[in-house]
Amino acid sequence: MAKKGKKKGPQPWSNARLKTYRRCPNQYRMRYILGLKKKRKELPLFRGDWLHQLLEVHYTGGDWEERQASLEAEFFRLFEEEREELGDLPTETRRIFTSYLMRWAREDKGMTVIDAEIDEEVELPNGEKFRLIIDLLVEEHGSGLWIWDHKTVGKFMPSNFMLIDSQLARYFWGAKQMGYNVRGILFNELITKPPTVPETLKSGRLTQRRNLRCDVYTYYRTIKELGQEPGSYKDMLLHLKSQQDEWFRRTRLPKDPALTQRTVAEMLMTIGEIHRATKDGHFPRTPMKSCVWDCAFADPCMIELMGGDISDVVKSRYTTADERAKEAKSVY
Repeated sequence: MAKKGKKKGPQPWSNARLKTYRRCPNQYRMRYILGLKKKRKELPLFRGDWLHQLLEVHYTGGDWEERQASLEAEFFRLFEEEREELGDLPTETRRIFTSYLMRWAREDKGMTVIDAEIDEEVELPNGEKFRLIIDLLVEEHGSGLWIWDHKTVGKFMPSNFMLIDSQLARYFWGAKQMGYNVRGILFNELITKPPTVPETLKSGRLTQRRNLRCDVYTYYRTIKELGQEPGSYKDMLLHLKSQQDEWFRRTRLPKDPALTQRTVAEMLMTIGEIHRATKDGHFPRTPMKSCVWDCAFADPCMIELMGGDISDVVKSRYTTADERAKEAKSVY
């Protein structure tokens, strides 16, 4: 397994840095120049990080149940108010991950994990460094070597967007630079909204309404928990099985050399823009409707736009890079 270590010299470029700047230069400034980070992790990030840890442990040969228990213990150490905002994450994450394992049990037997949690730097054509973080490198029997990228999402990424997504192409290019002869990217998506547990009717049987938002594995487990026979729910189980790919999806994306070359050229152009913006101290905003719900810095951005002072909102809602560095030193 690739080892993580402290990197010396200038901060390497990463997918997150490049993506943030392309989305909005001022968002980049808030995150990477001012070093702001929200004090409270919001539900999608909290749940996504939880599931990602379970995936990491499972695919590196560990016991995901042990990690689940550890994360549950951390969860119950949170303030009651925080737990109420996050909901019943221990039950939800367990239900999602158990269904995930059942969905891919057969397919996963046909692959070998070559490396996991790769965290390396490769040299760019301009001499600067690019930090490459890969969830899994997997040899699939009969189909070659693939980079796996785990994504916990509210809804699946459009397939046509995957083909042009710069992040995936950068992973492919970086792995080639490291000497791996990869076929392409395997995009491993998990829907993070937990399946609904089917309700029990007055008759003692489970509901069989066709619009029930439940996966086949959750429904089957509920049948067994009630001590009932799965055979008496055959039609419902077949209906839910036909919809199982609404919850978990894997997409293989071979990468074309021409696409990869263009992606690297665009990456170098973006880096040049960031250098100029940093030198000039000019990071313009890119306003979009999604700013309201999809940007961690929407409030300080609007305050600055109106000529206000953001120091109070920063102090109450964010930590700075310097504060986090001091806290890290105090721990050690």
